[in-house]
Amino acid sequence: MEQLFLVVPADSGRADRHAPGRSRRRRRLGTLVAVVLALAVGLAACSAPDSARPRPVATSVVPVAGGTATFTEQPGSPPNDIFPFMSGADFTDANAFQFQTLLYEPLYRFGAGGRPGLDEAGSLAEAPVYSDGDRVVTIRLKSWRWSDGEAVDARDVVFWMNLLEAEKQNWASYVPGGFPDNVASYRVLSPSVVQFRLKRAYDPAWFTDNELSQITPLPLAWDRTSLRSPPPRRAEPGLPDTTVAGARRVYAFLEGQAQSLSTYATSPIWSVVDGPWRLASFAPSGLAVFVPNRSYSGPDRPHLSRFVELPVASSTSELDLLLAGTSSAGSVPGGRVSVGWVPAEDVPDLAALRRAGYRTVREVLWQFNYLEPNFDNPTAGPIFAQLYVRQAFQHLIDETGWIRAYDHGLAEPTYGPIPAVPRNPWSDPSASLDPDPFDPAAAASLLAAHGWAAGPGGVRTCRRPGAGASDCGAGVPRGARLSFTLAYPTGSQSVALSVQDLQASAARAGVALTLRAESNAEISATIEPCPRGPSCSWQLGDYGGGWIYSPDHLPTGEEIFATGALGNVGSYTSATVDRLIAATTTASGPSEQAALDRYQNAVRRLLPVFWIPSPDTLLAVANGLAGVHPNAYGEVNPQDWYFTRRVASRS
Repeated sequence: MEQLFLVVPADSGRADRHAPGRSRRRRRLGTLVAVVLALAVGLAACSAPDSARPRPVATSVVPVAGGTATFTEQPGSPPNDIFPFMSGADFTDANAFQFQTLLYEPLYRFGAGGRPGLDEAGSLAEAPVYSDGDRVVTIRLKSWRWSDGEAVDARDVVFWMNLLEAEKQNWASYVPGGFPDNVASYRVLSPSVVQFRLKRAYDPAWFTDNELSQITPLPLAWDRTSLRSPPPRRAEPGLPDTTVAGARRVYAFLEGQAQSLSTYATSPIWSVVDGPWRLASFAPSGLAVFVPNRSYSGPDRPHLSRFVELPVASSTSELDLLLAGTSSAGSVPGGRVSVGWVPAEDVPDLAALRRAGYRTVREVLWQFNYLEPNFDNPTAGPIFAQLYVRQAFQHLIDETGWIRAYDHGLAEPTYGPIPAVPRNPWSDPSASLDPDPFDPAAAASLLAAHGWAAGPGGVRTCRRPGAGASDCGAGVPRGARLSFTLAYPTGSQSVALSVQDLQASAARAGVALTLRAESNAEISATIEPCPRGPSCSWQLGDYGGGWIYSPDHLPTGEEIFATGALGNVGSYTSATVDRLIAATTTASGPSEQAALDRYQNAVRRLLPVFWIPSPDTLLAVANGLAGVHPNAYGEVNPQDWYFTRRVASRS
């Protein structure tokens, strides 16, 4: 009888003693290994030996426990914030979706199967129950535990809420009148049940997807104001977060700890986790090494023994890293990257990746992409406030040409706030229609019709100030020039080429664009925390990536387009849009889609931002690594990954 051996990578440590766990999207891998083994042995036992007959060799692909998988971070965007209570400047894909969620579980997860929507099976809590005319929300938590042995319970939800009440201006998703302003009270009913009473009735789908989705339960081990004080006990009365003043001191302490990047892996604060991973080491450069959280109680326990995130300086070095297996941090474990980003400019080189042993996985993200104008800028703001100017500017953006020439097809056209792709139940037929197609001549005609004439250097100048139908518009002085500075991120060739094309198209219409290349960190530091008012000097910003609908998963727009929202960094304001957004939060049932249609069709034409192509993500995945699936939010889920080996047997 032939014997079948399970091969384990040499660096898997003691992981060979444990069968891999279960993923949300597949059966228990340990069971799968056993089935393959039993089938092979059973077939051998049922066949009588026959030395006179050649025995053909068959191979089976089997999952392997352990191993080290490596992942390249987004070019120029390493994680730099571990505290899952982020300001707008820190709320990046790298922090939220590729770092923090590996360590700290949100109350509710979304995006199973690569599509938008609630993932109840993978969430900390059961689906919320609404009562009293949708004014009361009751949430029952499942049986999860922190790595220090404490239960993840209702008090941890209240801890988050207490910090949010005290420091809502420092929470990236805060909208005046929204969460937590729309909550009258919240309380612990039992260790596993927390209840919210709302100030009015809201659409349950909206409140779950856009408000409760913001909550990340926090361990009471963090409820302290100094490392000198011992971690609090769960039953201890009068913890600091129970008063506003105390909650502010706790927040200040935790935020201060989050600034010390070099201590992330050794901190007694951040080492208390409930996610599938914990940090083994972390460098300020972004080099992060994760190992499984052995106390993890979720449904998708890691199969790998280590997961490593590698910093990448720019997209131009990404392909070299995939092919060469070395980075600025040194040699890649195992000699090559397991999963890496494929920049758009490298799409023509996919054959080289295939020869090097990679396949590709494409992610179409639940997002829209845009250039952001600053309506508060003292010079550019009054000009951008004119709808005809925004329409003219949109005519200068060649989405189809950019996707073909610079993105090599790795992007989706964007014409409004609710994208047509990925497939979703909320976009209407107009989502795939361009209301302001590329046409520099049409842009020039619009500007000329409103009193802008060619000036020095061909740049249009306001010659007809005033608020009349054919004037430059209210607040635009005589002599104002259509000249703006556009900041864009370094590190992406496709972004650089796109804005250079925009600069050329704008010049044809008499609009001068000065391009300023900055790092992602510089752009965020300039734009995100900028105070409202004339001291905010930036004019146009390109972030190099879109607005992903998370944690506001229902695409109602309050976090980016509502007046005063912290995500509305361009200070756009419209009473019409505010009214339409408010209607999307309360309409339910059949009227919900009607409200969303009115909202998206208005915003599509009012242009609070300028629509540009939304980049897709293309991942290069090493052959022999399984479990890498598309995610609508760009989340990395290495707990689902596992290595495979071909094992020989004789039939």
